Amino acid sequence: MKILISILIAVVLMAAQPVKAFEPDLQDIVQIGTAFVTNLTVHEYGHAIVGSSVGAEGISVSFMSKQKNNLFLGYTSTRKIDDNAYPSFALGGEVGANMSFEYALYRFRKQPSAYNKALLFFSGTDFLWYTVYTYYFNEDNPEADPNILHRETGISKDAILAAALSQSLLNGYRVVSGEDKVIPYFTFSKDSIGFHVKVPF
Repeated sequence: MKILISILIAVVLMAAQPVKAFEPDLQDIVQIGTAFVTNLTVHEYGHAIVGSSVGAEGISVSFMSKQKNNLFLGYTSTRKIDDNAYPSFALGGEVGANMSFEYALYRFRKQPSAYNKALLFFSGTDFLWYTVYTYYFNEDNPEADPNILHRETGISKDAILAAALSQSLLNGYRVVSGEDKVIPYFTFSKDSIGFHVKVPF
């Protein structure tokens, strides 16, 4: 399963990047790094914005933070939140990354720069690589979003991984096809979360 997912991520990356992109110059490396930081920031502030909208109090966002013996590139916490709203708070990072993907896709279609391509990749596969990393390499981390979603909702890890894989594949299809025939997105409220696919007609 790990090999299959790694291959799928590589295919999505290759589809979004022309062959020349594999010979990056310093400017490309800076743009790729900036895109990674952009997606990480949007992911964390997605938690904060969604948390605020479902009534969380005392929200704090930090980067390169060690929490409970785990190192996080980004970490968003809340002092007080209703138990029913906690899954929405955990999903907030993916809501943010999804918005980042939509922006990157719009910009990529106008100007396929190294930054826009990299932001497409990082935001379009955010949920997938985070879920794979959590379930296969960092399973003991109770604060990782996929573990929180599994624990708080009772949704199986396989179902969460399937949703993450579906989202990344559909995002990749939109990049390669240049069309928006299927659009994956998340919904949330104070007491529910959802993964959906919109089919415009």
